Amino acid sequence: MVEENHGSMPDNALWTIQGRDRPSASQRLHNLTSATSSPMASSSLPLPQNIFTNPAIQPSSVINLSHSTDVVIGPMTQYQGPVSIYYMDASMEAHAMQTAAGINSNGIGNANRSRDSSPSKRLTRNTILLITLIFLVLATGLIVLYVELNRPKPEGPSNKAIYFGNTYDHDTFPNLGNGHLVIDREQWGAAKTTPALTIPLKKPIPYVLITHIGVQSLPCENIYKCSIKMRTVQDSAIAEKSLPDIQSNFYVSEEGNIYVGRGWDWANTYANQTLAVTFMGDYGRFQPSAKQLEGVQFLLAHAVANGALEVDYKLVGQNQTKTSKSPGAYVYREIRKWPHFYGCGMDDGPACGVELGMKPESWDGKQ
Repeated sequence: MVEENHGSMPDNALWTIQGRDRPSASQRLHNLTSATSSPMASSSLPLPQNIFTNPAIQPSSVINLSHSTDVVIGPMTQYQGPVSIYYMDASMEAHAMQTAAGINSNGIGNANRSRDSSPSKRLTRNTILLITLIFLVLATGLIVLYVELNRPKPEGPSNKAIYFGNTYDHDTFPNLGNGHLVIDREQWGAAKTTPALTIPLKKPIPYVLITHIGVQSLPCENIYKCSIKMRTVQDSAIAEKSLPDIQSNFYVSEEGNIYVGRGWDWANTYANQTLAVTFMGDYGRFQPSAKQLEGVQFLLAHAVANGALEVDYKLVGQNQTKTSKSPGAYVYREIRKWPHFYGCGMDDGPACGVELGMKPESWDGKQ
């Protein structure tokens, strides 16, 4: 039971609400009369005597509730539906404030990533990578240059003599350069029962004598045919001309290969102080090939580089030293264009070898 005491204004009196309905004015008057007359009510809820007369206590309304439920004071808005209750701590509150301001953690991360991936950042990283790459390229180039400059240089022809004897593997052919092979005696099948050569060839040699085989000889085109020709020439020199061996020091084939005759160490059959080089064919009838002419020039350059020939050697044709058609009109026309050609024995020129004390018979030694 709720007791109500009214002051001067009925609407501001102390009143009891049971349930959700507000009592009417007649009910409140009845309740007030009943409360004052009931000794139980007065004894259970005594009211202060001065609540309405004491000017220090002027409440707009005083409510004393006991054992009541479902009480509403003031206007009430009813909501029919589910209700969610959230608990918010300080960090969530800060997050909510940031969200309210339009900033969240993802936004901050995205902003940071955006700043990291900005054009200026990318430009800086690309510049660093480019500088690093350039540095590596320069360092590699310097290392390669240093290695190349300090690489041991191979001995050139002037530092190491190259002879076509037993100084290389006989299963292969040494090469003068540009494909000019050197075929030694063993490889072309030279006879081993020849008489011993007795006249050494003194070096450096002052003269180069150019000859050809002649006598309707066809130029040979490959190692097989040229080897047969070399053996035929050797057999003819020994059997028919009573010579100890094949005539010349070296022979040059149509394909530009060099075949070793008497080699670097022994004098040829023509003259002691000459290096005899023979074109394999009849070059009064046939023109020498470009490879053949080049092969002779390579051989002579090789001889100078190895000290076998004098640097200012003199090159002559056999027809300049005696009456002969050798080395053939076509070869002779070519060698006259070469830098070391020497016009001895021609027109008013001196005799070949006269400066060395050689006589005309010295060019027909038959040795």
